[in-house]
Amino acid sequence: MDRKRRILFLCDASDVEEVEHSFADQSSYELAIETTEKILSYGVKDYLYHTVERINHNPEIYDGVVGTHDSSAVFAAIIAEETGKRFASVQSIITCQNKYLCRRIQRACVPEHTPNFCLALDYLRNPERLQTPFFIKPVRANISFGAHRIETPQELEFYIGSESMDIARFNQYYLEAIGSYSRHYNAINMATCNSFICEDLIEGHQVTVDGFIFESEVTCFGVTRAVYHPGTNIFSHHEFPYELSPELHSAINSALSRLIPETGINNSFFNAELRVDDAAGTFKIIEINSRIAFQFAKTIEAVTGISPLYMLCEVATGKRPALTPQAEQLFNYCYNFELHRFTDAKILQTPTKSVFNEIALTCPEVRIRNLIHENVNLSDFKHNPESFRYCILDVPGNSREEILSKYHDVVTMLAYKFDAPEEHPRPGKAAAPPPQQNIGMAYEFDFQPPLKNQGK
Repeated sequence: MDRKRRILFLCDASDVEEVEHSFADQSSYELAIETTEKILSYGVKDYLYHTVERINHNPEIYDGVVGTHDSSAVFAAIIAEETGKRFASVQSIITCQNKYLCRRIQRACVPEHTPNFCLALDYLRNPERLQTPFFIKPVRANISFGAHRIETPQELEFYIGSESMDIARFNQYYLEAIGSYSRHYNAINMATCNSFICEDLIEGHQVTVDGFIFESEVTCFGVTRAVYHPGTNIFSHHEFPYELSPELHSAINSALSRLIPETGINNSFFNAELRVDDAAGTFKIIEINSRIAFQFAKTIEAVTGISPLYMLCEVATGKRPALTPQAEQLFNYCYNFELHRFTDAKILQTPTKSVFNEIALTCPEVRIRNLIHENVNLSDFKHNPESFRYCILDVPGNSREEILSKYHDVVTMLAYKFDAPEEHPRPGKAAAPPPQQNIGMAYEFDFQPPLKNQGK
């Protein structure tokens, strides 16, 4: 019997249970899981130097290395490049995570699918470059932080002043990581990554296209549609699968088959966030990510039977994914829900182990990722300015009604409890920004948990 291939698997701490569950009943891979939180605590440079030295001293210790999020993908790319393992190159990670660099490539490769854009400071020097209203986000975006609709140059100046320090703080680990080895220096990236990028507003429904590129060949395997809470830019849930027209599906595949290699990504996963106009048969690119869309891994698996996480390891070990269903019980649909509060709160109660066990007995197909713990504020966790996400649910079913019924039952059983937040004074904090408006067209549906779970 062939030995299990050993993978250095880098992910967030909240992902560990889901990763372990995905590989519990397979015989091909053995995972050494390291969390982003551990790496940050250890020290980014020290961890990278130590891990690279250990692998180069004993190359057989790992057969592959992978990362699942922006942070862990950076770490995985550096480790892989410094040890001869397969993963996206460091420069391709930089190119995709720096939205300005990636927009330049999109404009050269697929201009018909690229909105007009410029750096924020370039806009302020020449406001005629874009028509208002337009959209801004950090050049190196992070969970929608700093994403706003802009009506006037003054609003842009406000956000530059109030949020630039937080953007620089978010990017500190990233700059430390890519600065660990001088060969990864990219002058434009260094000059722009703490800036804002301005872009035309894009109309249409937001979808995510998941795929991988193996030996320079691009394969797309799933389309997921985003749904917003009414009147906001906050995701309520994501619906899989989303059926595109054959013509639009072909156009997207064609564009991505040209674009993805131009970003430098190879032997890695990617996901493309798009806004599509089904009636017109057109689409525009929101962004390209040089990593798996981890949040939708179980969503896709519940319907297709293929495991994106398993395929991620196949690519990393030099094996072309076969897209062969592994699961026996499949569902027609799966919704990936995000539980949010729209105001800060102190966390009084999170689900206990017994609650998770009870849900596993009544709804074993539902997957739950708790993102918080008790006795701190929601604002102590990573969040965007408009809301605080505290749990992610994958709820599969054979009809919309079945999914909604399971969803409400599970949220009731989770029984999160919150109270007024503890004060964390922040000297010099900016005044409240202008009211946020919805960006583009969004398919909206109000999936609010029962009110008793939102209170004390």
